[in-house]
Amino acid sequence: MFTLGASLGRIGRTAGEKLGHCGQLLQTVRMSSARARNSLGTNVHFTEKLDDGSIFVSRVPKELPTITEADLPPPIRKYKSVDIKELPAELRRAVQDLRTDDPQHWTVSRLAKKFDVPPRAVLKLAQCPEWRRQEIQLQADK
Repeated sequence: MFTLGASLGRIGRTAGEKLGHCGQLLQTVRMSSARARNSLGTNVHFTEKLDDGSIFVSRVPKELPTITEADLPPPIRKYKSVDIKELPAELRRAVQDLRTDDPQHWTVSRLAKKFDVPPRAVLKLAQCPEWRRQEIQLQADK
């Protein structure tokens, strides 16, 4: 069974009909699965008859297809995977000092370009100071 909406200008109801919200008349209609596929006008992957006699119609497959890396488009950016522990101590200290001293000027992207490391490494090495986070939040709230 399917519930079809119809805007009818009458108040009375007959058997199998009920009013939905906004006064729209909803009518329960029995139809075959083949007729359901045709009436929906969409890609129906499967239909299944339920215990109460109604027909369940799915527009998505029961099982999702498996996707391999070969099926995906090429990545937009290629990030180097860097273990922070492998970076020299001087570089780690320099990133942390610059980011702490002037986070407005030394943003994550600037530090990443300056030291030729991925932005993720900069984020792990030197988080934004709390006062700068609050400042950014105030600007975003305006």
